Amino acid sequence: MKIISNESKNNKTEIIVKADDKKWADQQAKAYKALASNLNIQGFRKGHVPAEVAKSKISEQEVLSRALKPMIDELYHELTSSKEIDNKKIIVDALNIDIKELKKNDLQICFVFENYPEITVPKISSLKTKYTNPVVEDKEIDFEINRMTKNDWMLADKDSQIIAKGDMANIDFEGFLDDKPFPGGTAKAFDLEIGSGSFIPGFEDQLLGLKKGDKKDIFVTFPEDYHEKSLAGKKTKFAITVNNIKQITKPNIDNEYAKKFNLPNVNTLEDLRKHIREQILEMKKLQARDAVVPLISQELIQTTKINYIPESLLRDEKNRIISDVKSRAQQANVDYLKFIDTQLGHKSEADFLKNVDETARKNLVLVLAIEKLIEIMKIEITEKDLNEYFEKLARYYGTPADQLKQTFATRLEGLKVFLTQQKLFDEIIKQIAPKI
Repeated sequence: MKIISNESKNNKTEIIVKADDKKWADQQAKAYKALASNLNIQGFRKGHVPAEVAKSKISEQEVLSRALKPMIDELYHELTSSKEIDNKKIIVDALNIDIKELKKNDLQICFVFENYPEITVPKISSLKTKYTNPVVEDKEIDFEINRMTKNDWMLADKDSQIIAKGDMANIDFEGFLDDKPFPGGTAKAFDLEIGSGSFIPGFEDQLLGLKKGDKKDIFVTFPEDYHEKSLAGKKTKFAITVNNIKQITKPNIDNEYAKKFNLPNVNTLEDLRKHIREQILEMKKLQARDAVVPLISQELIQTTKINYIPESLLRDEKNRIISDVKSRAQQANVDYLKFIDTQLGHKSEADFLKNVDETARKNLVLVLAIEKLIEIMKIEITEKDLNEYFEKLARYYGTPADQLKQTFATRLEGLKVFLTQQKLFDEIIKQIAPKI
C-alpha cells in the first residue's frame, strides 16, 4: 500500500491509497478463479469449464468488481493499523469510501474519515457540583448493633399493656395519601420496636401511651429525600391498630458478646463498633457517589465545549438508543410504536426520534468530555487496580479471584474502560470534596 495524499479539511481527513500491484493482481486471480468455478455452461459440469472457454465468458470488469471489496477491506485494515495516521486525531470508522482508479494494473481508493472534534473541558476546580464527605454517627452504630442482636432478645408480656419507649408493639397499619391507600403502606401483625427510629420521624412517638386493642389515626410527613419519590415530602395518614405489647430484655453487649459474630479482627466491643462504622461508611460513600456522579456528568455536558459533533459517532449512538428501545419493547411483547407512546410518553415516532437525537448529542458530549479528562488527568488502570477489583468481587460473591479473572478474560478491555471511567469520577470527587 502506498499513500498518495493525506489532506484534512472541514473536520474530515481524506486519504488516497494505491494498492500494492502484486496484492491487487493476486486478488484479481482469486476473483477470476471464483467466477470460473461458478460458471454454468451447457455441456460442461460446474467447476470444470475449460480455461479458454471460461476466459471468453468472464469479462475484466467482472473480475475487477469481485476483487474490489476484499481489496478495500485489506487496504482499510492496513491503513488504520499503520503509523501513517493518528488514531487519536481521526475516527477510524470510515465515513465514506470513493474509488479513484479501478484498473487491472491500478487501484486507488480514497478513504474519508471524520476528525476528532476539538474538546475544551472545564477545570475540575471550577465545577460547581458539591460533594459532602459522609460521616457515621454513634446512633447509627447503635442501631446496627441493635439489629444484629435481635435474635437474642427476650420478649415477655407487659403487665401495664401501655406502649412505652423500648417496647415491642405488634400493630396493623394502613397508610393513606390524599385519603387513598398507597402501595407499600399496609402491614398486618408488624413488630415495631418503639424508639428504634425504624419508621419515618414521628411515627413511633405517636404510638406512645396506646394500649392493646387501641385504634388511632396518626399523621406523619415523609422526608424530602425519601427513596420513593411519590411520597417524598408528602403528609400522610396511618390508621393504626395495636394488637399486642411486649417488654424487651436485651443481651448484655460486652467484649465476649462481640466475639460471637465471628467477624475478622473483631475481638472486643470496640473492634465491633469500628467494624460496623467502616461498613456503614463504605455504604454511605457508595450512596453519595451514586448521587453526585449524575450531577457531575450533567455539569460536564453543560460546560464542555466541542466544535462539532462527528456524524459517524452521532449515527452510532442514535442507532444504539433506538435498538435498545426496540429490544425493550420486544421483551415486553409490546409493539414498538405503542411502547414509545405508553412507556416513554412520545405521541409520535417523529417526537421520539427528535428526543433520541437530543439524548445522543448529550451522551456524546459526556463521552468525549470523559475521554478528554482521562487524557488530561492521565488516568489509567494498573494491574494493582485490576487485582483489587477482582478481590473485591471475590469477597462479595464468595468466588475465587482467579476464577473471576478467567470469566472476564474475553471482556477485559471493556472492563478496563469501565474502571478507568470509575477512577476518573473518584478523582473528581476527591478534588471537589471538602478537605478533611
